[in-house]
Amino acid sequence: MKLANSLTLLVMVTLISACGNKITVETEYSKATNFNDFKYYSWHQKPFEVEANDTSKKEATEKPPKEIDPLLDQNIRFMIDEQLAKAGMVKKENGQVDFLVHYTIGATNEVNVEQQKVYDTYATNYRSYGGGYGYAGRYYSGVGVGMTVQSSTREEMMVERYKEGVMSLDFHEPDSKELIWSATGEKRLAYESLEPAERDKLIEKMIGKLLAKFPPK
Repeated sequence: MKLANSLTLLVMVTLISACGNKITVETEYSKATNFNDFKYYSWHQKPFEVEANDTSKKEATEKPPKEIDPLLDQNIRFMIDEQLAKAGMVKKENGQVDFLVHYTIGATNEVNVEQQKVYDTYATNYRSYGGGYGYAGRYYSGVGVGMTVQSSTREEMMVERYKEGVMSLDFHEPDSKELIWSATGEKRLAYESLEPAERDKLIEKMIGKLLAKFPPK
């Protein structure tokens, strides 16, 4: 009976996890901006500084969240550049551009507590019966079992620990630095940390989902 209850809880956890397994994307943009003319961009967000001793320069430099190491930051930029290039955008290090690119990424630990109904099945009455038959000097006996089965329900508390992964991609006006387009994607992740290859694959997929909303229709 305990095994049946455990299996019921496992199915419930699987269903809850599956419901939150998709990437959800929300976007907002400036209706006064003509995005169809966009072609050239540069990074608004500066990469990590190499000079660790130059504290004044570090404080004045925009950086991604602290939990992102420089190599991961470099790889995320490469993935964004790659997908923007597929969309026909061209990165420029100098000169006039149509928009500036900025991203943020992170994950928070979350706990979901729910009350679930669990069905218990049990026998209220048990009996056995026997009989026999024979031929050619041999006798065989058989035993049968009969029972009455009922079920009851009880409340079971389910605690689910997971991570909520969030990534935002923002485009800014190059002169005023005002935000003109923003897309934010969220995805429920397993509580355990992802392997680097799996993590990078997920980030690349997230970037694709975000840029699928650009230009706004």
